[in-house]
Amino acid sequence: MTRTSRSVLVASAIAAAAFAGTAQARNIRPDVSPSPRLSWQVVAPNWTKADKELGRVDDILRVGKRIFIGGNFTVLANHKGRSVTRTYLAVVKNNGSLGGFHAHLDGRVYGLASSPSGKFLYVAGMFTHVNGRPRAGLASFNLHTNRLVKRVPNLHIRGGLRMVAATRTALYIGGSFRSVMGRSRVHLAKLVLHGRRFALSTRWHPGTNGEVRDIVVDVPRRRVYVAGTFTVVNGRSQPGLTALGVRRGKLTTWVNHPQYDILDIALAGNRLYAAEGGPGGTAISYTASSGRRRWYYTTDGNVQAVAVVRKYPVFGMHGDNVAPKRNQAMSEHGKSARIQRHKAFMLSPKGVLMSWNPDFSSTAGVLGLWALRGYRGSVYAGGDFTGVHGVAQQRFAILPGR
Repeated sequence: MTRTSRSVLVASAIAAAAFAGTAQARNIRPDVSPSPRLSWQVVAPNWTKADKELGRVDDILRVGKRIFIGGNFTVLANHKGRSVTRTYLAVVKNNGSLGGFHAHLDGRVYGLASSPSGKFLYVAGMFTHVNGRPRAGLASFNLHTNRLVKRVPNLHIRGGLRMVAATRTALYIGGSFRSVMGRSRVHLAKLVLHGRRFALSTRWHPGTNGEVRDIVVDVPRRRVYVAGTFTVVNGRSQPGLTALGVRRGKLTTWVNHPQYDILDIALAGNRLYAAEGGPGGTAISYTASSGRRRWYYTTDGNVQAVAVVRKYPVFGMHGDNVAPKRNQAMSEHGKSARIQRHKAFMLSPKGVLMSWNPDFSSTAGVLGLWALRGYRGSVYAGGDFTGVHGVAQQRFAILPGR
């Protein structure tokens, strides 16, 4: 297509400006509101101290304008007193209104993932049936129709699932299970797409000696990062966190392992962020390609969730204080200096504490945040809390970007 010289110069200038704007946008510091958008919330009318996990939100996933919520709940409510039944899986729109998706599950949902195209939703947990159909711990929905589909058939998984991670042609699942489709698989398995359905991979079969809590697939580096309560993977010492090959499940390079259980992980470029439990808790940054630790940040309660918003990691915990700076130990009951951050805090990629302080609180249980998702400039949070920044908002909150 012919252009005049002036048109070429103008087009070049526009392209350069667009590139510069994109570069600036990539480095922009997130400005997330500490106050929640008033939205539908997750309630637990029968909660007792003997069952503190009742009502807990365990995972959150945004697909398009819908936010999927999975956990240990059966009731959602708005701020006007209306309530609806939602069995362990629900949808709230980004404006806070209730979504139309309505599935019937008979057990808790722990993990959510979508296909890269956004067409399919994958759900992992402790259920055995979905919409009356047998689905042992793993199910798939077509998000164009909201219907349960046989893309993931009943795989007869023996044991519980905690997480599912999706690529275009594979699903990676983790938990505390012992077999899939009658074949031995110890806490980890890979499913590959054959035609229109997923089936068990016969080539990928690593195993751990403890529960798998999270899985992240790094497609460019052909690695699968696995986190959990294990200490051994494929017969070798790999406490808490490891990296596996996508084809055979063999151990790949991971230099520094954590001291305690890793409960959640999130990937941003070549940085892998980890939420560590233990005495107090720790937020950790690793170089994803090598597993070398970059920095750590200590707290006075287990760090249980992590997400990334515009390259900045956000961590969720059940503590109320963090160390004054990175790479500094803090005794949970000691007299060391500390900074208040109630259940959530944000760090820079270099491990500098940000001023953002949404101040999660709870009148029902004290275990805090268990689920975080970052989407563009917003943060989506779930767990056991009942208020955010002085506003009543139970167990699920939308913290919009400003």
